[in-house]
Amino acid sequence: MNRSETITEIAKALAKFQSEVSDPNRTKENAFLKSKYVTLDSLLQAVRPVLANNGLSFLQVPFTGADVVSVTTMLLHESGEWLESDPFTLPLMKKDPQGVGSVVTYARRYSLSSILGVAWDEDDDAQSNNETELTKQILHEVTEIVKVKGIPNETVASYIKTTFNKSSSKLLDLTELKQVKSWLMSL
Repeated sequence: MNRSETITEIAKALAKFQSEVSDPNRTKENAFLKSKYVTLDSLLQAVRPVLANNGLSFLQVPFTGADVVSVTTMLLHESGEWLESDPFTLPLMKKDPQGVGSVVTYARRYSLSSILGVAWDEDDDAQSNNETELTKQILHEVTEIVKVKGIPNETVASYIKTTFNKSSSKLLDLTELKQVKSWLMSL
């Protein structure tokens, strides 16, 4: 993460923002997994007014390489202070305008919610006392999504290697598996 020389004012504003913002509602239905998720526009509707009330704004810059899409998010404060995320990079699976747009939207949603500290994904951890069982369940769901969608194992392995620097989905923790699941859902 990069930042301005000082972050005193932006840190105060971000703390105030986080105390005032409500996590956005999951309004979009994923028929495939029978779950709901937050769209980018719902996330933006939830955070923009509260950001503005606290002198905050953001800028998101996508970059498209041959096989990847990256989004860098910069959080700006009216004082001139700023925070910039590391690039959120995802493999580009479909090399057409819709494929690029889908990955950019997905990366924007994750990058923005991360820098703001806003939760929009379901917190399965709070619903289960046994994280190991939940991890097994998510791993099973990931495997099923790959089968149903016909996604080559090499594609998934490449995403895992690129994103987490791990050689197998079995080495991923619960949070990482959820990210893989969300990525697969977006394909």
